[in-house]
Amino acid sequence: MAHQLIKVFSHNDLDGFGGPEVLASVQPDVFPDVEFEITHIGAGQIDAALDRWLQNPQLSNYSDLYIMDMTPDSDHTFEELNQHFANHWLVFDHHETEQEARQKYAANSIGPANPEVLPSAASIVWDWVKTQPGFAKLPEGRQKALAELVELIRAYDTWDWQNDPDLPQTEREGADELNEIFWFYPKSRSQQFITQVFAKGWTVYREENEMLIKTLTERRADYLKHHLRDALTTVIDRHQLGIVYASDYNSQIAHQLMIDHPELDAALVVGPTSVSLRSNDKMDVAKFAEHYYQGGGHANAAGGRLPINPVQIGEQAVLDHLKADVAAASQAKPAEEPSSTLADSLDPEVAAKMAKLFGKDDAE
Repeated sequence: MAHQLIKVFSHNDLDGFGGPEVLASVQPDVFPDVEFEITHIGAGQIDAALDRWLQNPQLSNYSDLYIMDMTPDSDHTFEELNQHFANHWLVFDHHETEQEARQKYAANSIGPANPEVLPSAASIVWDWVKTQPGFAKLPEGRQKALAELVELIRAYDTWDWQNDPDLPQTEREGADELNEIFWFYPKSRSQQFITQVFAKGWTVYREENEMLIKTLTERRADYLKHHLRDALTTVIDRHQLGIVYASDYNSQIAHQLMIDHPELDAALVVGPTSVSLRSNDKMDVAKFAEHYYQGGGHANAAGGRLPINPVQIGEQAVLDHLKADVAAASQAKPAEEPSSTLADSLDPEVAAKMAKLFGKDDAE
């Protein structure tokens, strides 16, 4: 039976699942006396989630609290963490927009082992795990398999799989494929997927799912080609921006949009409820997202929530256009002429004979 119960809150993207899964994968060897209770939440929800959870009447059962791939925004949240967990809470995050907050609580913030390499939450967790006393008990083959998965997650999340020219091609492709198949499954299956791939290792999992991965890659190519045809470009606040609506493949569409239009400073991919932004060192999209979309992220990759519903706006625009067309058609329609009968077109003499033939005698 575990002697410690540690609560883990993490984001619900691939990197957010990767960090906690590192802990779960090494737990039998590295943390044999610990049980990790993991909860995944969406971006921007950590303060509200902690506020609710810290009211838990069973809070005293937990020895520690870990937060991964996100950082609280509220000073009140940090005060609550210190009050309930003192020095037994840790943040494993890498997003630049929250770096100042983490610096204020440096003793509780875990950073990357090598500052020269762009980190992800999963890679920060992995670096930290390797410093733990029990890590030597983890079999060498298992260490290698986990390190490979963590690197694929890191490469994709930091976009090094596209921007780092020194990244091996196999790693570049693996990062893309791992992320692709992660998003293929519904959110309710994310944990099942990540558990399977960490249990088998990427090499084995990829071989077993090669046909699925190839199909998803081809489908994505068609999706990108179709949606990029509708992209718009504009200048806002002295920045040249490209904008396109898409409910899927946001990062890939943004990246391809920047390739197709090298004059752009940034690409904005608008979804039903959020916006994803990408740049190539021409514009700090993290600050842009933080200022206009209540979001954040990295200088070249960020996101936020939309204050409008573009789907409803689009539907209303279609209805307004249809109503205008119907009204215009009604005004242009010519007045109807009086209806005529067959008798009106007949010669009077012929009409009289037909009336006598088919009509009834008045005397009857």
